[in-house]
Amino acid sequence: MIGCEKNPVGHPYFSSALGASAIYKIDKLTTDGNEEIRHGWTNISVKRSKSRALVTRKSLNGRYYSYLLSEKGIYLAQGFTDIIPNGLRETDFLMPSSLKLGDTWPTKIHTTTLQTSQSPWESTLKPLIIIPIVNRVISLDEDISVSNKQYKKCILIQGDGKKTVPLEHFIGDLEVRVLSKTWYSADIGIVKREVHEFTDSAIIKSGRTTMTLLSYVE
Repeated sequence: MIGCEKNPVGHPYFSSALGASAIYKIDKLTTDGNEEIRHGWTNISVKRSKSRALVTRKSLNGRYYSYLLSEKGIYLAQGFTDIIPNGLRETDFLMPSSLKLGDTWPTKIHTTTLQTSQSPWESTLKPLIIIPIVNRVISLDEDISVSNKQYKKCILIQGDGKKTVPLEHFIGDLEVRVLSKTWYSADIGIVKREVHEFTDSAIIKSGRTTMTLLSYVE
């Protein structure tokens, strides 16, 4: 059994341990069909001040991401840095630091349903579509089994968002709706995420993405 009790240092549902790493399996269903890929990260730098922490992660593909942990919550910080300057710009807000049942907040999500290599759109219909989504805490006491491990007392967050995408001379306007469920384990972060994408088109199929934690080590 892996407990999910909150850690008073940093954010309760985010790993800020230097050297910690995680590997995920991602199963995707898009217009092109099924695809399985691997995603992972390693905390390569953790800088702390009295009120904030900056955690920089290196992904499996060699990209760097910095996260700012403050009293308000988690932000995706702009660019890569190994210090915490006073003027560090907070960009994308990801999650509040204090979470109660029923709490809501807005974020953004990338849709993958419209990515295709099928004729006649193989060279043009690969848009990066960012959809605003509203997150809601629907449980603070979820038990979930992932990759033969049991995670207890996890938080479950549900997301719902939609956007009209203008595809012009291809098929006209397309409405895309995204529904998500994400389970977070304390001190680790995401252990499972399910994202379902729906469209109002008979041509462009709906899609889904499932991300599951394969391993986490500190």
